[in-house]
Amino acid sequence: MKNFFVTISIFLLLFSSNVFSQGWKFQGYFPDSTFEGGAGGHGVAVSPDGTVWMQLYGATDSLKDASGQYVPVRAIYSANPDGTQKFAPITTVTVNGVTDTLFNSNRGMRADKDGNILFASYNTLYRLNYKTGKGMNKVIPFGGTLTAPAVSASGNIYTAPVIPGNPIQIWGPDFSPIGNAIDTTTGYSRTFEVSADGNTIYWTGYTNNAVWVYHRADEFSAYVLTDTVMKGFSAESITWNHKTGLLWISSGNASFNPPNQYPGVKTYYSPSTWYGVDVKTWTVKDSLKWHFHSPTDGARPRGLAFSPDGNTAYVTSFGAANYPAFERFTRTATDVQSENNFVVKNYSLSQNYPNPFNPTTQINYSVAKAGFVTLKVFDVLGREVATLVNGEKSGGKYTVNFNATNLASGIYIYQLRANGVMLTKKMSLLK
Repeated sequence: MKNFFVTISIFLLLFSSNVFSQGWKFQGYFPDSTFEGGAGGHGVAVSPDGTVWMQLYGATDSLKDASGQYVPVRAIYSANPDGTQKFAPITTVTVNGVTDTLFNSNRGMRADKDGNILFASYNTLYRLNYKTGKGMNKVIPFGGTLTAPAVSASGNIYTAPVIPGNPIQIWGPDFSPIGNAIDTTTGYSRTFEVSADGNTIYWTGYTNNAVWVYHRADEFSAYVLTDTVMKGFSAESITWNHKTGLLWISSGNASFNPPNQYPGVKTYYSPSTWYGVDVKTWTVKDSLKWHFHSPTDGARPRGLAFSPDGNTAYVTSFGAANYPAFERFTRTATDVQSENNFVVKNYSLSQNYPNPFNPTTQINYSVAKAGFVTLKVFDVLGREVATLVNGEKSGGKYTVNFNATNLASGIYIYQLRANGVMLTKKMSLLK
């Protein structure tokens, strides 16, 4: 059964010391250590120009209301990749000549298909032009307090309620209503995702203690609950990394442990961690963990967004009161050098050097002719821990630098596959 395989995969992941982590390195607080809110963050998105858009959950400013009284507002913030301010904090949004002040609590955000920023303010969904910071659209879906929205590749927008018993609704790219995807949700939720074609919904009701998968055959068919996966995950954050195709899903925090709703299934996970999952097999391929400020940091992951190249991750958590609310992680790109002037008559995979190594080593390989090449690293139990090469290569000699900073000491196997040829060698990481 697929669900049994998912359970075993997660168990192996968490008891093998982050073996799936592929070089994600904590790069500090974003935009700096002073950016914090009373209850942490609640949403993050990245536009095509690399601008990072952020929501703090609590009030961050105050403005006069219609009666002249000062009331708290929840601003939308934006920063360039270097942390410098992009636009002044956005405290009002004007759409079709009507200006709304952002009095209500922030509830989540996502970039749309064009990179413009969708964000939920209590029960209202707004869209901002990422190039100007100005309002473009707004809608008030049925059901009260909203989760973060989801977006398909066609530009359709999906909205859902925090409170169960309300519908997941679909809106066109222009915010025109299309209809209900699901009439009645189950479980409290903070976010959810959809597939690129919009035919699969990944419902992360955190009180369901799992991810529910709804699918339809096509846009004219009804969604049907087809699977229950990631059992034991109290997910409040879910996001695609479109560059890798992995769906990133968060676990709960150390103190948030709902009752086990799946008797006979005991799933282990690391608190306040995001896992990159291959949804074709529901196996975990990668992970990154919230950088705790202190042992008492009660972080509940609420937002994750990737840079356009997929190699920088911005995360935020709710509950990290009086601590920096946003963190930045980068993944070091594999350094691959080609020496294609060298004519190779055979396939070869050299012993890595140095060996043993800590934490970097060099691997040389050769392919006789053009073809699809993979070079992967596995632990001694056969679990993939890194993909160093995965694509078309011309015939030639290549050098790859492998960084194992986030792996534990031990024996690892690296394997070359090309044009039906498979070569394997062992290497030793000694820290």
